[in-house]
Amino acid sequence: MEFSKVSTRNAWAAVEHITSQMRSGTLSPALTQWVRGHGFNPDTTVFSGVCLFDDDIYTGTLIDHHEHVWEFLADLNDDSASELDDVTAELGPKSPDHPDADLCDRVTMAILFHREELIAA
Repeated sequence: MEFSKVSTRNAWAAVEHITSQMRSGTLSPALTQWVRGHGFNPDTTVFSGVCLFDDDIYTGTLIDHHEHVWEFLADLNDDSASELDDVTAELGPKSPDHPDADLCDRVTMAILFHREELIAA
């Protein structure tokens, strides 16, 4: 997908980079395994962002193969402390279909990235 603005190209590149790291396990093999263990296929999941919150605790947002958006807190040492919330119904302008969508928003861009992968498949 081609974008004319640098800011949208940067958002696309950021989504592509974190998604690639998660799929390959280079960011954290244990986190990629946690994602897999919670029913997501890393090969078809797109990540808008992942942050190391504390030692072996990550936060982030992912888009699954049904284009549902999930926010997560992954505690790799204590799965009972982990959280996973489907926030799709609350996206509002983060949805690329919303009239006020901002393509510089990484969640919005991750959804577009996911759609582009579906078209390419």
